[in-house]
Amino acid sequence: MNVLSAFQNDLFLSEEEKQTGFWVQDNLHIAHALSPLYASFQLPAMTYGTKQGFETLKLPIYQFVVKLADGKMYQQNIPFPGDANDRLKEHQEAVKPLLPRLKPRLYEYVNKVFLPFYTEVKRNAERPLSLKEAEEKVKELHDFYKKAWQLHFEIVMPRSDLGMMLEELYGALTGDENTAYVYDLLEGVMNKSLETDQALWELTDKVKDSNQLKQAFTEQKSEDIEANLLGTAEGREFLKNLQSFLNEYGYRSANSHEFIDETWVENPLHALSIIAGYVRKDYDFKKNYEDVVKKREESYRDVLAKMPECEEKEQFKLFYGWALDAWGLDEDHHFYIDAMLPATARLFLLNVGTLLADHQVIHQPQDIFHFYYDELLEVLKTPVASHELIVNRKQEFEENRHKKTPPAYGTPPQTGEDPLLERVFGKMGPPEVDETQKIFKGSAASRGVYTGVVKIISDPSQFSKLKQGDILVCETTAPAWTTLFSLAGAIVTNAGGILSHAGTVAREYKLPAVLGTKVAVDLLKDGDVVTVDGTNGVVTIEQQ
Repeated sequence: MNVLSAFQNDLFLSEEEKQTGFWVQDNLHIAHALSPLYASFQLPAMTYGTKQGFETLKLPIYQFVVKLADGKMYQQNIPFPGDANDRLKEHQEAVKPLLPRLKPRLYEYVNKVFLPFYTEVKRNAERPLSLKEAEEKVKELHDFYKKAWQLHFEIVMPRSDLGMMLEELYGALTGDENTAYVYDLLEGVMNKSLETDQALWELTDKVKDSNQLKQAFTEQKSEDIEANLLGTAEGREFLKNLQSFLNEYGYRSANSHEFIDETWVENPLHALSIIAGYVRKDYDFKKNYEDVVKKREESYRDVLAKMPECEEKEQFKLFYGWALDAWGLDEDHHFYIDAMLPATARLFLLNVGTLLADHQVIHQPQDIFHFYYDELLEVLKTPVASHELIVNRKQEFEENRHKKTPPAYGTPPQTGEDPLLERVFGKMGPPEVDETQKIFKGSAASRGVYTGVVKIISDPSQFSKLKQGDILVCETTAPAWTTLFSLAGAIVTNAGGILSHAGTVAREYKLPAVLGTKVAVDLLKDGDVVTVDGTNGVVTIEQQ
């Protein structure tokens, strides 16, 4: 039996903790198995960041404690120990001055804290480092992770307050029980995910306008596109434009929350493959986006017309203006924090990995991701060959990737449903399946009804499976998955609610979406035909 270090002991979920607390696997945000080094950075940062951030915002919850079991992240919510009603009043006072300027506040942090740090990390990714320097910079990165995730929660949480305030006013003024309709009034707000997709479509249009470029994309395998583009002047100019795109939008990877995955900026194949898929599709991003904006403006006018003239209506209009300004914040914070932080960290850590390979500690730079943080510091202090350890860790990582793990450990607390948590994570409780009628249910996240062929997408390596009009069925989505939304006919997920990434982006692309079903990935298989009713949150199995 392995004896864990103090650091690793804090990182792992013990058998005693599994029995005495309630730990839920967060399949919405981090559904995949984590590499040891990424877990070493992310989990302590979330545990620390929630404690500090929730105290700053006076939230009626004390902290999220996150730990590792079989490579998966499990979360325990620690309630605030004092009077909940008093704390809620404190929270409302704390967020009140923030609500009018949520997005400007994000960008102040981006420009003053995050981007300067990333510039330094990139510099350290490109220059030779001594073992001592590498150790110091790894420690600095670990410390910054904690600061970043404190700011992450301080930035993100108030937007949810604004949404719930809008819901409450909307319900009171219209009598509509479906208060979540307010989120339909917040579609057509540009954000970094849509901006990235827009830039990809602009590059696609350049390809479509040139027979030479089109030939390179449609008559070659994805792996050969770059080589063929390099063979012509027009192709080389296109690659220059692509590199400009990657410098701006390429600090992301397939899973966002991971070091082990190659980033777009490292390899243009990721973006070239997406463009190759887009070339085959007739889609006008600009027109579709303008249509969404126009529909949103019409819907807002219709809602206002139904409301009585009163003080509460003016308050609704004020809050709506704040929300409209802030609504891109969810995707934007992910772009600059959730995705860009690990992407830039990866480049630096690969440089440290090269240093360790030069000292015969590991065989190749990528092996560094199979150390835990304390082990990495140790081999930087005293370089010792760790080949057997890395082989074992790689094997364990692969096993964890394919291992079925329990959705939770322990006994759930006896509390009522939190409407905000339901909006983000989906409905609590067991899955709703009617085998007789061949239906299952989830959150009605984006309106409309669509019948089509199922494609199960487990991870980004399977993106190419999805063809135009297919129904995307998956565990959850992240911003790197946004490129699939202009191909899909509808979306069905196991995890998430109407304010999850999948819900937000499905509404932007006008795709019917049923989210948080808990069972879609297990019940369905490629080729099944289903009807997705995003208005009522029902999926009907038509043919298997």
